[in-house]
Amino acid sequence: MSDAVGARRRVLLLSGLAAFALSAYGADSESVRLDRVVFVGPGDTIVEEERAKVIADFASEGLLMGRHITIEWAEGIGFGDPWPPEAERRAREIVATHPAVILAPGNKIHIFRKVTKEIPLVFFYLGRDPVEWGLVETYGHPGGNITGAGFPLGEDTFKVIELLKEFRPEARRIGTVLWSDEIDPTSLLYSKWRRSAATKLGLEYVEIVLAPSGSFASLIPSAIRRARLDLYLGGTLPEVREFLVRAHIPFTGDAHKGGLCSVYASWDENLQSAISIASQVLRGAKPADIPVRFPSKYDTIINLRTAREMGLAIPSSALIRATVVIDESGKERR
Repeated sequence: MSDAVGARRRVLLLSGLAAFALSAYGADSESVRLDRVVFVGPGDTIVEEERAKVIADFASEGLLMGRHITIEWAEGIGFGDPWPPEAERRAREIVATHPAVILAPGNKIHIFRKVTKEIPLVFFYLGRDPVEWGLVETYGHPGGNITGAGFPLGEDTFKVIELLKEFRPEARRIGTVLWSDEIDPTSLLYSKWRRSAATKLGLEYVEIVLAPSGSFASLIPSAIRRARLDLYLGGTLPEVREFLVRAHIPFTGDAHKGGLCSVYASWDENLQSAISIASQVLRGAKPADIPVRFPSKYDTIINLRTAREMGLAIPSSALIRATVVIDESGKERR
C-alpha cells in the first residue's frame, strides 16, 4: 500500500470518527454550554488528518464536538529564540478569550506559559525535561496551571545509539559535529545525553566542534575521518550522507530522508495522552494535580535502501525492533 493511499485511508477513518462525533450534536445543544478548546498546531498550518485525529481522540474520551466541546485551531504562531513579537501578541489574544484549556506543542508551550498563569495549559510532544525547563514542579505533582505529555530525549538518544551499534557491534567511537556558534544550554544537554548513552553502551563519545563556514557541509567528512569515528549521529546532509555511505559508517538521521535509522517517541500516543489529560481538565481536574505522562511506545525506523547502498546486512535483532521499514523502493511498511 502506497504512502498516499495509506494516508488517505487514515484521514477517512479519522474523519469518519469525527463525523460520528458531529452527528451526536443534539437539537437542544444550543442550551448547553460548550467548553472551548484551543489547539495550537506544531507548524504553521494544521492539516486535515491532524484535525480529524484531535476530534477523534476527544471523542474516544467521551467529549464530542458540538455536544461537549468546540475546538479553535490556532495556526500561524511562530516560535524561536527570541520569540517573534507576533507570536506573543497572538498568544495574548487567545488567552484573552478565556478558553477552557489550551493544548500547545512543546515548541510553543513556553510562549503561553509566559502570558498566563490561570488558563489550563496542556503540552504535547515536549522534547525537554518539564521540571528542568521550569514548566512543572515535579512529574507527579505539576503544581501550577501546566501539565501534559512529553518524551525524554535522553531515552530516545539511548535507544537510537543502541540500535546504531547493532549494525557494527565492534564499534568503539561514536560522534557528531557541533557548530561553535550554536553551542547553547540545549545543545549542551543533548551532549550530556549522548555521552551518557554512549558510555553505557561501551562507546567513546567524540564531539567535533567546527567554526561555521560557507562550505560547512564539506568540512564534516574530513573531520569524521580525522576523528576515526565508527558510528555517526546525524548524517542526512547530502554531502555528509554520501561520504558516510561510501565509508560504510552507520549513521542516524531521519530515515525518511535517507538516514540509516531513527527512533522517535510515538506521536500518536503522545497526542492521545495530552488529549486525555485535557479531557480530565474539562471535567474539573486541576493541571496542578495531573501527573505528566511519558511514552510507552517508540517508532523505530530502518531504511533498507540506505543499508543496501552501504553494503550493510540488517541484523535480525534490529528488524525485530523496527516498527517502520523503508523498503528498497522507498515505500514505508509497518
